[in-house]
Amino acid sequence: MNAVIGLILRILLFVGLYAFLGMAVWLLWKSITGAKLRGGMIAIPTLTLTTTIDGEQIIQTYTSSEVSIGRNPDSDLILKDDTVSGRHGRLSYQLNQWWYEDLKSTNGSWLEDLKIEEPIVVKDNDSIYCGDAVFKIYIKPLEK
Repeated sequence: MNAVIGLILRILLFVGLYAFLGMAVWLLWKSITGAKLRGGMIAIPTLTLTTTIDGEQIIQTYTSSEVSIGRNPDSDLILKDDTVSGRHGRLSYQLNQWWYEDLKSTNGSWLEDLKIEEPIVVKDNDSIYCGDAVFKIYIKPLEK
């Protein structure tokens, strides 16, 4: 009888350990990806992008955590310039910062004088050059 109770206790300990590890990994994954955690949403600062196309200034505001940039009509910010790739770059909000990533575009992306070769943190008033096109970033800080 003691051997049966010992076996049951070992199985319960094994199941409890794996349940704990699974919950820890799940919580870490949710906090990294910015998904719902404990019923609340992570606040995302408002992002405003401005550019000039054919002499007309375009101002667009975004509240989502990801903004696609390119020449394709399905891009969030459409840059009508032949030097811009169809899917040129992406802005994403991660780890409480806005990041810009060049999506292996033909003519590259530049932050001021720095060629963007890997995801880079952007801040308010930064200018991103996509080929010959340029857009300016404005980030509205979160209200406390």
